[in-house]
Amino acid sequence: MPTPATDDAFAEVKAKVDLVKVVQEHVRLTKRNKDFWGLCPFHQEDSPSFKVNPQMQSWYCFGCERSGDVFTFVELIEKTDKRGALQLLAERAGVELRKLSPQQKERSDMRKRLLAMLKLAAQFYEYVLWSTPAGEPGRRLLAERQVNEENARRFQLGYAPAGRGFAEYLRAKKRSLADAQEAGLLRRDGADFFAERLVIPIRDERGQPLAFTARTVRADEQRKYINSPETPAYVKGRVIFGLDLARDDIARKGHAVLMEGQFDVITAHGAGIQNTVASSGTALTEDQVRLLKRFTDELLLVFDADRAGRQAAQKAVLLAAAHQMRTRVATVAGAKDPDEFLRAAGADALKQWEELAAKAPSGFEFGMEEAAAGLNLGNANHVELAARKLREWIAQFPPALQEDHRERAKRWMGVSGHLLAAEPDERRGGRPIPSKSGKNGLERLPAGKKVTVGRYLLMLLAVRPVAFDHVRTKITADELDEEDRGIYVRMLESYERGGASGLEKELAGYPAEEQDLIRRAWAAPPPNVDEEVAVELAERIRLDHMRGRHSGIIRELSEAERGRDSERVARLEAEARELARAISDMERRV
Repeated sequence: MPTPATDDAFAEVKAKVDLVKVVQEHVRLTKRNKDFWGLCPFHQEDSPSFKVNPQMQSWYCFGCERSGDVFTFVELIEKTDKRGALQLLAERAGVELRKLSPQQKERSDMRKRLLAMLKLAAQFYEYVLWSTPAGEPGRRLLAERQVNEENARRFQLGYAPAGRGFAEYLRAKKRSLADAQEAGLLRRDGADFFAERLVIPIRDERGQPLAFTARTVRADEQRKYINSPETPAYVKGRVIFGLDLARDDIARKGHAVLMEGQFDVITAHGAGIQNTVASSGTALTEDQVRLLKRFTDELLLVFDADRAGRQAAQKAVLLAAAHQMRTRVATVAGAKDPDEFLRAAGADALKQWEELAAKAPSGFEFGMEEAAAGLNLGNANHVELAARKLREWIAQFPPALQEDHRERAKRWMGVSGHLLAAEPDERRGGRPIPSKSGKNGLERLPAGKKVTVGRYLLMLLAVRPVAFDHVRTKITADELDEEDRGIYVRMLESYERGGASGLEKELAGYPAEEQDLIRRAWAAPPPNVDEEVAVELAERIRLDHMRGRHSGIIRELSEAERGRDSERVARLEAEARELARAISDMERRV
């Protein structure tokens, strides 16, 4: 079948889909003359003001004044974009949107088979848990975790018995064991991958199982949790646990509660906090934020109470801010995580939760409190240290927010504005070397004005030119700040022409400013000038440059989405994903 062009695809899908039937899946309609009427699904109302015109294939609400066609309706009801609505309706109408290569078709077919297999597995595990003696260990664990059957069934919890029960079930059903292995459900010998574990399905926002996480019921098992591998059906960083159950309550309450673990969410839903979702223990990703933004512009972050949880909350605040999402951060007191907090509260769980949420500061305020933690703001030295930490915190937010955040920080600390004013290096985008120790002990800075990572590297290379042999393969001049590029290129060329003594021989031909920087480095060398430090600095510079490129792509993507330029959106999303993976890989090394 020929591939429809984008405009043709919309036209073909619209011709094959009946708006009335689509709307009736979500709204109870009553026919009046030629039109259909019902309660608007997009705002609360008592009398029907939502009209569907079957002749024009259009709809209009006289209450909220929204209107559109079948694509607009699906965009709003499914919290997706125009391309997503096209995809959903094309599948419904049997329209092939683009011609697939043999490899793409094979992957698409494999994904469909895996999704069918995962759905079957979820049904099997749930049956075992509730309807067989073999499920008793799972039922016992749920009782210990205070999860009742009604709540467990909402999440489709199940139990994988010991042995090869699932493989035998598949043979009886004449289903593919190879597909089950590909989905991460069976080991090579046919044994169940999740044997003797309580199984928790990871579902997409429409309720389709994509993967599983499973908790052991055995006290002697060292690995408490094991997880499905990534497959053509499942990419961990693109899924939000519990979103299928929470989406309606998120819309009603106007915000989502984001936690870390699956049991945090399961316990929260059981306590009546049903706008709760989880990042499944992984650091929040761009894809997850973009998914959540379909449903809300505000997140209440409730991560574990330990240091790692607080750091994860700060990173999530910054990522959400980059996507124009508001955040608040709630800290559970006297418990390691929300699950423990809510279970300890018992019958008062909902009341205590509401009190906790009401006191939650904004994400920016939470970061301010973290920056000043352990410091005495009545001590002048501590005030300066807190101010430096706050400047670094503010500098990580989008530029449009920084001035407001600086004013809020000034009022919060009760200090004059100059202490929090952006320094020249921060205004031009250079990052000061972190105050904490790096892997090579970069906690000490040369005396004098603040030094960016790029300027520190230039000083090191001035003192130890042979480090160029290691650095020049790690970065390019374009990755440095604009004012550092010229001197870096000149120093590198001097080294290539004259070796270690080349810089000294050619220095008189350098611009006065650059001569001054090099002579100051010679007079007061950085505290650590070995090649390993040079490589770490170069990697930090490349990482900062990649982050800057990624932010630029995200801004372009926002413009493309507003302009509904689907081809540009797809290209930018692919570039952003590829760059995000590269950044993640480098962050693990640096």
